[in-house]
Order: sequence, then structure tokens, then C-alpha cells
Amino acid sequence: MKKLLTLLILLASVFAFAQNSVEQKIQNYLDVNYSTYRLIFNDVQEWTIESTATSKATKITNYYIKQQYQGIDIFRAVTNVSYKDDAVINLGNRFLANVEDKINTTSAGIGVTDGFAIALNATGYDLFTTSVIEKKDANNYVLSNGNLTDEPVQAELVFANLNDGQTLKLAWDYTFFAQDHNHYWSIRVDAVSGDVLQKEDWTISCNFGDHSHASVADMLNAHAKKNVFDFEKIAAVETNSYMFNPPSATYNVLPFYVESPNHGSRQLLTNPENLTASPYGWHDINGADGAEYTITRGNNVLAQDDPDGDNGTGYSPDAGSTLVFDYTYPGTSVQASNYIDAAVTNLFYMNNIVHDITYHYGFDEANGNFQKNNYGNGGTFSFLGDYVNADAQDGAGTNNANFSTPTDGNNPRMQMYLWTYGPSPKYLTINAPSSIAGEIVSLDNVFDPGHVDLPASPSGITADLVLFDDGVGSDTSDACTAAVNATELNGNIAVIRRGDCTFISKVLAAQNAGAIGVIMVNNVSYAEDGENDYANMSGADASVTIPAIFVSKVDGEAIIAAMSNGSVTVNGTLSEPAEVFIESDGDFDNLVIAHEYGHGVSTRLTGGFGNSSCLYNEEQMGEGWSDWLGYMLQIETGDTGTDYRGVSTFLAGQETDGVGIREYPYSTDFTVDPLTFGDTNNYTYTYDGVTYVDVHSVGTVWASMLWDLTWAYIEKYGFDSDIYNGTGGNNKVFQLVLDAMKLQPCSPGFVDGRDAIIAADLATTGGEDYCLIWEVFANRGLGVNASSGSTDSITDQTEDFTEPAAGSNCTFLKTESFDLGSNVSIYPNPSTGVFNIEIADFTGDVEVTVFDTNGRIVYEDIKTNFSAQTQINLSNVDKGMYIIQLKADGVQYVNKLMKN
Repeated sequence: MKKLLTLLILLASVFAFAQNSVEQKIQNYLDVNYSTYRLIFNDVQEWTIESTATSKATKITNYYIKQQYQGIDIFRAVTNVSYKDDAVINLGNRFLANVEDKINTTSAGIGVTDGFAIALNATGYDLFTTSVIEKKDANNYVLSNGNLTDEPVQAELVFANLNDGQTLKLAWDYTFFAQDHNHYWSIRVDAVSGDVLQKEDWTISCNFGDHSHASVADMLNAHAKKNVFDFEKIAAVETNSYMFNPPSATYNVLPFYVESPNHGSRQLLTNPENLTASPYGWHDINGADGAEYTITRGNNVLAQDDPDGDNGTGYSPDAGSTLVFDYTYPGTSVQASNYIDAAVTNLFYMNNIVHDITYHYGFDEANGNFQKNNYGNGGTFSFLGDYVNADAQDGAGTNNANFSTPTDGNNPRMQMYLWTYGPSPKYLTINAPSSIAGEIVSLDNVFDPGHVDLPASPSGITADLVLFDDGVGSDTSDACTAAVNATELNGNIAVIRRGDCTFISKVLAAQNAGAIGVIMVNNVSYAEDGENDYANMSGADASVTIPAIFVSKVDGEAIIAAMSNGSVTVNGTLSEPAEVFIESDGDFDNLVIAHEYGHGVSTRLTGGFGNSSCLYNEEQMGEGWSDWLGYMLQIETGDTGTDYRGVSTFLAGQETDGVGIREYPYSTDFTVDPLTFGDTNNYTYTYDGVTYVDVHSVGTVWASMLWDLTWAYIEKYGFDSDIYNGTGGNNKVFQLVLDAMKLQPCSPGFVDGRDAIIAADLATTGGEDYCLIWEVFANRGLGVNASSGSTDSITDQTEDFTEPAAGSNCTFLKTESFDLGSNVSIYPNPSTGVFNIEIADFTGDVEVTVFDTNGRIVYEDIKTNFSAQTQINLSNVDKGMYIIQLKADGVQYVNKLMKN
């Protein structure tokens, strides 16, 4: 025992020495380079390491250091220090300049509990008495939560940056969940005046129900409210043997690569866990053989229902000792509560799957992932752990989903809602001619009185279609006067164009001519006129006795064009769709579940797992990473980049080829998805007099870039269906993007995100895909000269389509001779400034060019009459990573340089 204690003390001393050594090297770097970041010496003298992140791929450790003044943290002043080979190689600065001149005071005039009462009042919640549960240190407290939630209130004394460049105010920062968990508040209260300085909601609500313009699904939803939105992938499941033997478990679910019930069938999957990420299976929490739970609960997630939206202890299906979770899902025509077992099971499965997949790409215990038991693999220790609380059929809202991500060691929460957007109604079926045959999206009228129900399918009103002709005006088919072709209309279905007179008068005109039904054709369209494609036909007249439906201009004019061919008879059927839509369930949209989980990944990896506030600047790309992550799991063999990918078509009530809920579907085809960096300047909206950032549209631009990058990698390296251990382009880009999240600074913008991806590639491959990455980003306006302006603003971006100079880097990097030549040596590397270059058995002129990680030339020279050896001096450039290129007869060489 004494020997063991001595060993532990020795190991602790070694760790402390190593940590102190790193801190000293960071401090030395700051002392030398502070002016590069427009700081003064005193600005870099007081800081603390908040958290670290590591990458097995880049072999970089990131230290997230928080700026302080007199022992008090400056809120969100988190700088990312990249450390490799015992040296600082890069720094993503977010320290503030001239701090001492901006501080208002260091003494709080308002106590921590009094300040919380002010914060609580700002949220509109009822006040309650709170008390200090724990004082962690001089500035950090844990408060009782009264009647809010089980989670306590976190309070810290900080300096709040008001983003005016002039002021840092002493403030109390409070983070706490709302009672329904729809909000995770971060509120800063002036510790002197009591003013609420900043109020942020850290629950990311994805507003999946927001459409850019009214669709037929929207119109249907309004109408409904008035009257009361098989695959195989064997390689994806590992069959390797492991030292652990988790119990067998089976789940009837949508495999992760099946987006929704509209995209494929549910399957019984046995042992779908990945044993590297979940070595004891999905129902373990103690790291020993055997399941601790037979319900949808385990180390990574607790999935349960929450129909009341109160986040209490919910229902989880219990499969017993067999762990066979096999339940029926009857579809959207059944009340969702009837299939809660199937819904919770799919939610449990999908949370575990995303946990296991992202684990393989670096979102593991040491990097702040979501687990109750970290199995000794690092991360923050917490007695309760930080597995995901995943609520199925949450009653706190509809047509949405959200994810809340506290710091490491505290439980995140996912809330999945029910959806009311039914599928687009199809009251009309064209039977002939075959050129236009099929079901037509259409809308029933809302006459009251005067509404006539259609027969339910398979029954219906079947007849020939006849274009109404009143013989008057420029449009004789608007039925604003009596028909002159009543004989042809009699006993048939009248086709009428929308026009100047009322819908009721048009239908009555057809009825008086003997028509047995009406198809109303819109005379405007969204594409041509910016008007809605569909309209609710309203009016009131009890004398109406025939049914009438409404179709879009595009569909209606196609029908009229066919009718205009005298040799063709158009025949159709009017009927009520057989299947009644009640509601759809977000727990069966695997894309949305992965999207929500993705918010947790990007939040924990950006700025370190000890900080949940680094993705709340206006130009942040959180929604983009989440869309991209969701679709990374959907790629399968045979897909192409130009495919049409509409987000969440199932929940939006659309067909699988629908536009989805974003402005454009994702596609590498610019005729489908034309977004570029400059579009981000347009994404604000005003509500109740306040201007907000449309974060989902901003994110769509970033996701479009990442989607292009993904397919550029797949085109180069191929697609590998093994999502865990594959070597295809999809695997490579997955690793690249998650590594880049760790490298980017707190409060990143698009340029930061691009540069982090370039840096991750340089760190892992030496820049093999440097040119490819630049081409992709420049193609969507994030070129060499693009600017984010301030990442705290979404209206000051400048797009640019310039790639790095082709003659200097990209053209060369594409050549097969990128592999390092055995006759070239550069040393010392790393160096403090002077590098020796040796080329064995060579005499002649050599072009030497050095680039920074953004592709900018920092050194270039032609060494004439080179013989054996020369030197270059980079003493005047910043410390960090660079790329050197040598070009001469018979010599083409590229490698990394590390400047210390």
C-alpha cells in the first residue's frame, strides 16, 4: 500500500510538472507574440486553463485558456492554444485588449442570491427564495433551484463584455434550466446596478417548422385547424471480436442510414452497438458484464416519454431480461401515444448510434462526450454523469425539436416533438392521358355553408374534364358569366381559372351548367409572381351542391394544355384520400435526431468542453454542422453529390424528393443550391421590433460548403459504407471536420471554420488536400480574400472567390510528386527561425516558397547556383505551422515547417 501511495504521488508530481511546463510554454509564447494579436503585455499575464481537447488524428492538444483580471474570468474571452511536439503551433485569440482600462469595478454591490432574483424576473418566472448550496471558490456558486428543475443554478462572478469595445462590467452570470426545459438560460446581471446586461437561451430550438413561403402543407394545416406536416448496409455493423461480451439486445428501429419511415423500412437489429465506443453495450453503467437496465437507458442516454412536457420521470419501455425491444409503428394515421414504445426505442437507438459514430472521430470521453461512466478514459468526473436525457413525444411544444448542452459533467437534454404538418393532399387523380396521369396535389374548399364532401377513396367522382368557356373577356375560362359550353360541361368535371369574381360564383356557374365537380386552377405562382401556389377557397352559399378543389398554376396549366389537344380526352377522379393524417413523430426522423445531437457535439468541441457559450455569436455555424452531421449518416452507395436533399421532408409532410424545410435542398449542383458566403448578410428578421439572426439560414450556407467538401473527398477517395473504420472520402472528411471544431477559436465565423479545416488537413496529412479544400470553399465565396468582418455581426461579411495562386501551390499540390522526396532534408524542424535545406546530388537554381495555413506567401526566393545546402530565415514570421515548397529541375517537394 505504501509503494502504491508513493507511486500515485510520483505520478501526480509528474503530471503537475508536465502541466506547468505546458503553461510556461504558453506564457512564453504569449509574452513574445502578444502584439501580433493587438494586445498589450498585461492582457496576457492572467489566465487559466479551462479545458483541453485532443485529437489522435492531428496529434494536437488544444488548451482553452480563459482571460482573467484580478482572478475574475472575462466572459467568453476564451483563447484556443494548439500545442504539438512540445510547442505552441497556433493560437486562436479571443483575449480582449486593454482590459485594465475597461474594467468598471472589482467589487460586487449585489449579492449572488439577490442577483439571481433579478435574473429570474427577467425570464418571467415566479420568484422564489434561493440559497447557496455550494461555494466552489471565491467567484463560483451553486444555488438551490426552488421550483424550477432538478438541476441547480450555476452562478459565477465575471466581467461581461458589452461588445462596444469600451466596457467590461462586473456581473453575475447565471445558468439555469426553465421548468419545461425549453430554455437553458445564461443571464448576466450587473453586480453594481442590477441591470440585466445580457440574456441568452442556450437551448437550441431548431424551428424545423419554419417555411420560407406558404406551401400546400401549410394551407392544409390551416384548414385542418379550422375543422376541429428496404436498405442493406452490412458493412455498417461490425462483427469483430472484443474482450468484452455485452448482453444481446435487439431493437426494431429505422437503421441510422434510413432517414424516416418515408425513406425505408424498420428492421430488427441485434447488437448494433460499437464496442470501441460502448464496450459494455448500451444498457451498462458500471463497466462490468451484464446490463444494469432492461429499459431504454444505459451509459449514453436515458430515453423516455414526456407527454406533459414537465421533464419529470417518464415512461421507458421495459424489454425484460431478453432486451428485445420489438414494438409496432402503425404510421401517421394513428395517435402517437399508441406507439410510444416504438418511438422511445428509435430515439434510444439513434442517440446511441450517433454517440458511437462520433466517438470514432474524436468526440470521446477526453473531449467531453455524453456518458454516465467514462470508464477511466478522461473527461470531467461527475457522480451523476452527463448522459443525454432524451424526451420522446415531448408535450412542451409541436413542430420542433431542441437540444441543451451544459458544460461537461452536466446532463444535456434532447426534446423531440410531435408534428402537425400532414402530407400534401391529393384530391385529384388524372386517369388519362398517360402523359399527365397520376395524383395531383390539391386543396379542398372551405365554403361554410356550401362545402360538399368528396367520396372517400377508393370511391370517387370520375368523369371527363372540360374547360369552362363563358365567351367573355381575355380569359374565357374564369367562369365569371354563364357558360356557353353547358352541353359539354353537363355531367363532367369543370376546369376553371381563378379570376376576378368570387370562388362561390364560379362554382355556381359550373353547377348551373350541369357540371358534377370543379377543379379551380390558380392564376399566379410562387416561381413566377412570388405569390403562394395555393389558396383557401372560401365563401358561403348553401345552394352549392357540387365539390370543388384547388390546384396550382403549374399543375392546372399542364391539364389545360392536354385538354387543348382536340384529339385527347382528359379523364379524372375526385376523391377524399383514404388515409387520414393525425400527426407525425420527430422520434422517427433520424436526420432530425442526429441534427439535434450534433448541437451537443459542436458546442462541446468549440471552445472546449468546459464552456458552453462559444457558439452564440451572430456568425456561428452551429445549425450548419448539425445539418451536415445528419446527412453524413444518410450517404449510401450509389448516391451522388448532385442528388436533391431536402431536410426533414417526412415531418414537413412532403414526399422524399420535396424541398424540405430549408431555403434550398442540399446539392453540389448550383442550380439546386446556389448559396454563397455573401448570402449570409441577408439573414436577419424583425419580430416585435427586435432584429434577430436567422441562424438556420446562416447554417445552411455553411452546411452547403461542408456538403460540397464531403463530395469532393468522396470523388477523390471513394465512398466507404463502413461508417466506423472505413477509409473512404466520407470517413476522411468526417474526421477532418470534427478535428477542425477543436482547432477553431471561441465565437468562430466562416473564415475561422475554413482555416481550422485547412489546419486540420495540414496537421494530419501535411496538406495533401490543401488545394481541394481551397477550391471548394472559394467556389462558394469563401476564398482567400473573403472576410467575416466581426464574427459578432451577421451583416458585415465579404465574399470572395479567389483561390491561392495556382502557380505557387494548388497546381503543384495536385501533382503526383507531392510525396516527399528522399533526397531532400530540412533541419532543424521545428526551428526558432533558421532552417537548413539540403538536396543531395543537386546543383542549379531552386525556387523556395513558404506559405501560411491560409495560403498566403510569407517567404519566397530563388536560390541561384544552389549546391548541396542553403538556409532560409523565418525569424520575422509568427510562430506556428507553415508549408515549404521547393521547385527545380527534377525536384518537386512540399513539407511542413514548424516555427517555434
